[in-house]
Amino acid sequence: MPEAAHFRIGTRGSDLALWQAHHVRDLIAAAGGSSEIIVLSTQGDREQIQAFEKLEGKGFFTKEIEEALLDERIDVAVHSHKDLETRQPPGLAIIAVPERASQRDALLIREDRAAAGPWLPLPQGAVVGTSSVRRRDQLLLLRPDLKIEALRGNVPTRVQRLQSGRYDAIVLAEAGLDRLALGLDGVMRHSLDPRMFVPAPAQGALALQMREDDPKVVFLSHLTNPTARDGVQSERSVLRALEGGCQLPFGAHWDAPHAQLRCFLQTPSGPRRITAPTAEAALVALRQDAPISVHITRAERAGSVLHRLAQGHGVKLIESSLVATEPLKDPNIPNAWDNAGPDWVWLGSPGAANTALVWLQAHPETRIAVPGNGTASALETSLISRIGFVGQGDPQTAWNAFARARIREERVAIPHGALSMKRWEETSTEAQLHPWIHYHTVPSTHHAPHADVVCFTSPSNVQAWNGPAPDCAVAIGPTTSAALSAREYAHITATFSDAFGLWEAILKAINP
Repeated sequence: MPEAAHFRIGTRGSDLALWQAHHVRDLIAAAGGSSEIIVLSTQGDREQIQAFEKLEGKGFFTKEIEEALLDERIDVAVHSHKDLETRQPPGLAIIAVPERASQRDALLIREDRAAAGPWLPLPQGAVVGTSSVRRRDQLLLLRPDLKIEALRGNVPTRVQRLQSGRYDAIVLAEAGLDRLALGLDGVMRHSLDPRMFVPAPAQGALALQMREDDPKVVFLSHLTNPTARDGVQSERSVLRALEGGCQLPFGAHWDAPHAQLRCFLQTPSGPRRITAPTAEAALVALRQDAPISVHITRAERAGSVLHRLAQGHGVKLIESSLVATEPLKDPNIPNAWDNAGPDWVWLGSPGAANTALVWLQAHPETRIAVPGNGTASALETSLISRIGFVGQGDPQTAWNAFARARIREERVAIPHGALSMKRWEETSTEAQLHPWIHYHTVPSTHHAPHADVVCFTSPSNVQAWNGPAPDCAVAIGPTTSAALSAREYAHITATFSDAFGLWEAILKAINP
């Protein structure tokens, strides 16, 4: 261990910045050193009105602190790593990256405005506060109906503005919330999965910055966590190549367990979402178009997340099912509710939602439960407000979670197809279940269009395929994969059955 040293720690004066400075002070003390904290003001602290993209220059939260380093008024600067420019000023260097906190963003929602819905637990037209262009563009990718309004101020101030009713929800970094341990009375916290909502490069990481020629550099360099350092370097190297800062709508997340870099970039043509094993490969994928055609074997969903992702990459998306769903002329609907309608209806697929539309309209008080965002997004707009449960995508897991949460007095209607898997027969529940066959599938009269990639969305679509084996095929999930394997078709199976899982499988099929 290097000889003990004393450090003057420079930091901003916000609650979060002070927490970070005190955390580094404790790390220095644990290593045998000593320190004192010096608070400095930055442009980002003084400018609390305008959104970041309207401010001139760069380094809103770091410039003045770096100047204090160069002037030798402080010995080490403690930064939120994501606030730093990707190129260091001459004479300065990042000499340590301690262990990283959560990389995720969190959606904070006023409890009286929380509502089950596609992708995000927000009602239609909810007002969400953020001044980050990256967060804004990803929110609108998921939910174009949302109203995004500017939100500035330190973390406690932002939370207070939410609690006062100025917004229905706001987006903040989880790391800041965890570090400050703020009281969130009347607020629900929803963690945003990086698979769907990519955080800022280096989010959750601290950067210790010093003068390169300071002999005390060697003392603090031992505070580096290699996993955190390598992940941050991978994320920020792409940002540096794109020549972007906090005003660029770009996100990057290094998934260490899977050695995979996931990136988001909003371009004039639309959003780009890619995964890659290295920063170099990610940069290539973000910069190039993919002028191919992809056939999705399902009914058209104009304006869906998958449509917007395809548009951003220059991909021609063709949605056309190889089978058609037809409601039975006289479905055997149980008459168990003569005096009152069901409390819930379980819609296990978009086909169930489409064919049961008339029944749904006849039961306006019945709440809707769906296995995942795919079915939720396929619902007619008039039905969105009735959603009360959205699963995580896996049908069996979603049904189990829904069924086990029901009480004895509740009645659950289950209109399903003749070939549907009867998952409700495999899970015990106290609720009263009333399933009935409501529709059946028949081969479509349309011919399969030519496409570079065919994405099969159900076993019935695999069975209806009457052409030669596709050169490039994707299965939406394991049962569809089994149907493709039975026909000895080479294919890639999506890890997740939602739009992002399909998109990543499509990109993998294009560039194996």
